[in-house]
Amino acid sequence: MTLNLEELRTGIMGLTPEFGSFCLQACTVCLENSNHLSGITVPVTGTKPGNFTLAWASAVNDQIKRNWTDNEEATEYGATAIAILMSSKMSSYNCIERSSKGLGFDYWLGDEDSLGLFQRKARLEISGILKESRTNTLENRVKGKENQTKKSAFLSLNAHICVTEFSNPKCGYNII
Repeated sequence: MTLNLEELRTGIMGLTPEFGSFCLQACTVCLENSNHLSGITVPVTGTKPGNFTLAWASAVNDQIKRNWTDNEEATEYGATAIAILMSSKMSSYNCIERSSKGLGFDYWLGDEDSLGLFQRKARLEISGILKESRTNTLENRVKGKENQTKKSAFLSLNAHICVTEFSNPKCGYNII
């Protein structure tokens, strides 16, 4: 499976091309700052374990690097880029809408019905780790995010949890 980050430039259902490009930049900065190039293989743990190839064509120049000097923000939006693309590979849903604060998840997943109306089918919670540490591991973060989504369990919709680590790229993707 290949995730082409460039697909974000066109927008995805309810998300604009501008936001997609914003997330694409953040993701490529995180990866290139860790000396990773397009074509890297990323292992996935969780509901559907395996590997994916991460591809992009966009160059990270000095102007882009200056835009993303806040590593925490770059990590957050870089992880968003990967999660948005992963959700459509791990399910039949696309990222359709940003969630409101306080629900315990970041985005709604769904599809468009024949009338063009968005249908909320699942929840997506996203997190990123720039460099894993002994206490801040992919596994621990996934568990924490699973607990966080319990706030919206009353919706009776599956929660998709996607956590990405950038220094030694790997991804945890659970559907609960």
